[in-house]
Amino acid sequence: TWHQKAQRCGFKFLVVQIVCNLTGGPQVYTGRPMDAAHKHLNISEDEWGVFMEIFNQVCAEFGLAPDVIDDLNALMISMEMDCVVYPGERAPRNPGPPRPAGSSLYARLGGVYPISLFVDRIVDALLDDDRVDMPVDTQKRNEASLKYLFTELVCNVCGGPEVVTAKGNDETKLLVPKSAWRIFIASAEVAADHFPRATRPSL
Repeated sequence: TWHQKAQRCGFKFLVVQIVCNLTGGPQVYTGRPMDAAHKHLNISEDEWGVFMEIFNQVCAEFGLAPDVIDDLNALMISMEMDCVVYPGERAPRNPGPPRPAGSSLYARLGGVYPISLFVDRIVDALLDDDRVDMPVDTQKRNEASLKYLFTELVCNVCGGPEVVTAKGNDETKLLVPKSAWRIFIASAEVAADHFPRATRPSL
């Protein structure tokens, strides 16, 4: 499925990364140019309109201030021409999955998409395991933020271009108790089963 191929997790990571970057955050966007990443999907104007409706529903759900919503809408609209295939325009060929160059562990693992899936699986496993007391809340330490920040970290330490943006901030770390370290390692081994077998010991 799309999820098992790491598309969903990697896509979400890169969306967070670029939105944070364009709104003034310390994140550095490491994905493909917007047109190269989206034009082959053959997104129509009507589909873009549905996306914008959902986007504004989410903004309202989070209770964002009207001026913030306006700024975010302007940001999304600025991306439209790079994402939408308009009448008379032809969608380009699918460029295929990005393949990082070089011999780093990041490249050998396949880059941000497979690593994002690994992080998604390990964080889910730890949060679902009653033996692991990993503190979470509904604001800063939630499932989404922990997955994003841990993906940054894993990509970075494996030699990827991703920048670690919250290294000195304890509330953004997984904070797995020392007593649960063996559970963490076992969970990581299971979560890594989609990586090439030869790369797993290095991870």
